[in-house]
Amino acid sequence: MGLITAQQARLVALAPALAPISLSMNSSAIYLGSAMGAAAGAVVVAFGAMDRLGWVAAGFALAALLSVLLSGSSTSGRR
Repeated sequence: MGLITAQQARLVALAPALAPISLSMNSSAIYLGSAMGAAAGAVVVAFGAMDRLGWVAAGFALAALLSVLLSGSSTSGRR
């Protein structure tokens, strides 16, 4: 949770005039990700695959890491 504050500060620094919109979109994305993770976990548990719950979570973590790596390569020259 400590990453959110730094992320919000970076968003405001990138576009101060759009701070209210960018911060609300960022918060919405965080809440959407939490809801999707909870839903995916509920589906895994509902199918009785508790032993696979960690693997499903690892898949989501890998997808998030790939998303960050791919987006970083396209914005690395911006400041």
